[in-house]
Amino acid sequence: MRIVLNKKDMNMRQTRQKEAILSVVHGEGIHMTAEEIFAAVQEKEPGIGLATVYRNLKSLCDAGIIQKVTAEDRSFYDGCGDPHDHFLCTECGKIEDVPSFESRELNSFLTKQIRGKVHRHASVYFGICEDCLGERDRKITS
Repeated sequence: MRIVLNKKDMNMRQTRQKEAILSVVHGEGIHMTAEEIFAAVQEKEPGIGLATVYRNLKSLCDAGIIQKVTAEDRSFYDGCGDPHDHFLCTECGKIEDVPSFESRELNSFLTKQIRGKVHRHASVYFGICEDCLGERDRKITS
């Protein structure tokens, strides 16, 4: 599958390595560490190095095509660059997208509090996913 950078990415040079990385990470619901991306890209581009993967991930994040999210000393790359929040299960580590509460009033309030300008925000919510809750219930009833 060939991924072509769109008009908002016009300033970004399209390379074989960037295409391989995008084909692995791009899309809604995709959350991978740099090492997981590197391993998957190695299957398509065996000569690509980890430093190249990190460099391209940074440029894709800077362009807003994907995003980097850090939570609990763990970073992952989200294949969807559109603003949204995340839910991280503290039991199994699964990461899910959740709708973002993008609010002009909230951004305006925060701008006043920090004496700067808020362009966007993203949050990570921590809890226990439905699968882990179900597993707990099964252990209790057995």
